[in-house]
Amino acid sequence: MENKKIDNINNANHYQICGFNSIEIIKRVLGLKGFVAFCLGNILKYLIRAEKKNGKEDYKKAAKYLEWVIERDSRDKYTVIQIIDINDLEKDLGVEWSKIISEIAKDLNVENAFELDAIFRNIFSENYETARDILDDFIKEYEE
Repeated sequence: MENKKIDNINNANHYQICGFNSIEIIKRVLGLKGFVAFCLGNILKYLIRAEKKNGKEDYKKAAKYLEWVIERDSRDKYTVIQIIDINDLEKDLGVEWSKIISEIAKDLNVENAFELDAIFRNIFSENYETARDILDDFIKEYEE
């Protein structure tokens, strides 16, 4: 029996339909702005849960969604992020960002926790390329 390596990041078999990836359906149904919002939601989900669930694989999934955002982002066409100021987020949630990021990064070393904070802050500021660069470095350094 042949042992094929499964790629759950770039080409998961469970998303293949009729020779294409189901993400193509999502892109067409949601449109550009909706798709970017969908991707940003998934980026945040994977970054928030990574230390509690799949670790490095979740960070890689976040990076993949971030790459799709960068490929499609055009600021002069639309703005997707509703809250781009951490002070506004703190007011809305009634919790300081430092407590939120501390909970998300509680199992990381200090350096990685600061990197993760920088990733979130760059996403909130719509600096997607910078967020991707930091996340790529973070993934390379990540220890399982």
